[in-house]
Amino acid sequence: MINESYFIKLIIISTILVLALFNQAVIASGDTGAKSNSEYYRVIDNNVDPATFTGWRVYHNVCVECHGVGGSGTGVAPDLTQSIKQLTPAEFRIKVLHTYAVRYTLDDWRTMEQAMYEEIVKQEQRDRGMLETMPRWQYNPAVRGNIQNIYRYLKARSDGVIDQQKPGILKD
Repeated sequence: MINESYFIKLIIISTILVLALFNQAVIASGDTGAKSNSEYYRVIDNNVDPATFTGWRVYHNVCVECHGVGGSGTGVAPDLTQSIKQLTPAEFRIKVLHTYAVRYTLDDWRTMEQAMYEEIVKQEQRDRGMLETMPRWQYNPAVRGNIQNIYRYLKARSDGVIDQQKPGILKD
């Protein structure tokens, strides 16, 4: 037979462990799980800093038609919330403002040769109307002047700290 005091101790220890695990889960999730700060943006309850909000506004004025609401992609253009994960702000700037840049490493001539060939083929397809082309945004002052803000917005979307809805603006 099981000793009654042993059974009570087992229940108390189990209860303490469950409460400790629950407490750690609450601490890990924060107050509401809705606050986030990074070097690029600040978000509290789907309200963003003014620069990130400006990025949302410019994105939804010029990019949403091809890349979709919240950067989630369409049949015409890719999901930016995924591609932004591999891009630094500088790489994003080059990609958006200089669409036709050929990238290669100096270590491998064949890589450069292949990249140049692929870009020539893509350009020929664009010229024939066989391949959609992203506009040359370096000539649009709204995009050029807010490229970092657009990055901030898409980074926050990619990190999952804001949803596809229009964010509010944080009051400092």
